[in-house]
Amino acid sequence: MTKLIVFDVDGTILDSWGGFRRIVEMYSRDNGLPIPCFDSIRRGYHDPHSHDYKWGLPPGDEQARHLYATFSLSDRYATSGDPEHTPLLFDGAEDLLTELKDLGYTLAIITSKAEDPLKHMFEYHNIGSLFSAWRCLNDIRRRGEKEKPEPDMLFSVMEELGHAPEDTVMIGDTTMDIMMGCNAGTSTIGVTWGTHPRHMLETAGAHHIVETQVKDVGDVIRRIFENGEGR
Repeated sequence: MTKLIVFDVDGTILDSWGGFRRIVEMYSRDNGLPIPCFDSIRRGYHDPHSHDYKWGLPPGDEQARHLYATFSLSDRYATSGDPEHTPLLFDGAEDLLTELKDLGYTLAIITSKAEDPLKHMFEYHNIGSLFSAWRCLNDIRRRGEKEKPEPDMLFSVMEELGHAPEDTVMIGDTTMDIMMGCNAGTSTIGVTWGTHPRHMLETAGAHHIVETQVKDVGDVIRRIFENGEGR
């Protein structure tokens, strides 16, 4: 049986932070808000009701509303067709995905991105054919699947593709990715070039951490399956 490698998108294979930051700056100016604390956004966006992003508003519903609005605006810009607003893949990401596919691994995507920007990314970077399945924000409503860090979407992908947790690796840059993998019983790889730093990924339960570059993820995957260095 082949092994299943599941990737998050933003901050893991797609370098989207710089573009998102510009969107937040523009949105803040247009709405008469101060420029927020971007470090707070990076560390706390997964729990927006509990963090203060320094938008000059009390933490809670109002700040969360603005954060979700920036997500939607970023998606609209990313699908506009303007190369300036289309995030690039991290250096080496396409080579890694192609290499893993050629080696016989089954690849899948689980992301909090909405469906349209995800499909645009597949088409723009010509990588959609590398993935055998994917789950996105729309699947929460379409399939009744819960959002990360719940394991629903990962269980769904494993069932669709016929893989057991011990044959699966979840790779991501956030605590939600890692917790989802742990909750589903898979091996997990945290990468530090995206959103959350090493200590947050380790606290979330990451079995492996990659801090160097995207291509080095392949070495860890091979160690997991060839040397038994999994969970």
